[in-house]
Amino acid sequence: MKNKILKLDNPCNEKWDNMKPNERGSYCDLCSKNVIDFTKLNQIEISEIMKKSGNKICARLTHCQLKSPLLNLENNFDLNFPKSKVAAGLILATSLTIGQTSHAENRNIKTEFIQSSGSIMNSIKEQSTSKPNEPKLDDLMIFKGKVTSEDLKKPVENAKITLVTSQKILSVYTSADGTFSFEIPTNLIDDDNVIRVSYYDVKEKRENEMFVGYETKDFILSKAELNTNFLIEAEPEVLYVGGIGAYSEKRKPIVLGNGVEIKYREFVKAQMGEKSSCSLENKDYLYFDSKFAIAIYGKKAKDGLYILTKKTEK
Repeated sequence: MKNKILKLDNPCNEKWDNMKPNERGSYCDLCSKNVIDFTKLNQIEISEIMKKSGNKICARLTHCQLKSPLLNLENNFDLNFPKSKVAAGLILATSLTIGQTSHAENRNIKTEFIQSSGSIMNSIKEQSTSKPNEPKLDDLMIFKGKVTSEDLKKPVENAKITLVTSQKILSVYTSADGTFSFEIPTNLIDDDNVIRVSYYDVKEKRENEMFVGYETKDFILSKAELNTNFLIEAEPEVLYVGGIGAYSEKRKPIVLGNGVEIKYREFVKAQMGEKSSCSLENKDYLYFDSKFAIAIYGKKAKDGLYILTKKTEK
């Protein structure tokens, strides 16, 4: 199956703030076109718009959206644009980070566990009553650190720090001072540990400055690095504006639900609302490109990796 990847063909020199807002985004006087705001849409909605537009569209979108494959089974959307570098000459600004929603097999197995920053003391108190199959305190590693904004050097509260493995996902949120600390069972740790830092729940206001979010980042840390005080700089989200195209490439990402592989085609069919063996109720997904996918699941995931999780309560 071919995947569709967004490509910025014609960067726009006009500033988003100078455009006239409308229902779909804004109107650009410079090129006399409507510019659709993709930052408020998920990959399925973007895919449908691209399909109906005949690939003639102007939009603003985030770096995250440029990296994430579109979910579309339509063969008539194989545009086969050549890959190109899209960074040069683009408008850079802050933008919303995008939360992509999805679904998976409907099982009652919890794959994501969110700890509070004070959960270490709770583990000590509960050590004597732990069940035989639960990890003891000696079997836990404490992963801690701090998140600060790259530009202002101030603490970032409510940043989500997530350890991602193929079997279990552990998360914690930063406190008001930007620090975090949580427990990781040692049996989940190997030589390449993937940490995702996201900012969907960060509420930060800045006067006289257009700021709405930080860019989600992935890191690969060794066991030794997990034992250090991990310092993270939150970078303002990058926004791209201009004419949007797409290119196709043959890839077959791995899809995992509760540690079990799901057929990629069934996953995409379910995403597109078609009849599928993959149930899509109350699920989100995390997507990782090749480098991080291999660190999580091995070389088998060289074409990318989707991990399905329980939808987070809003």
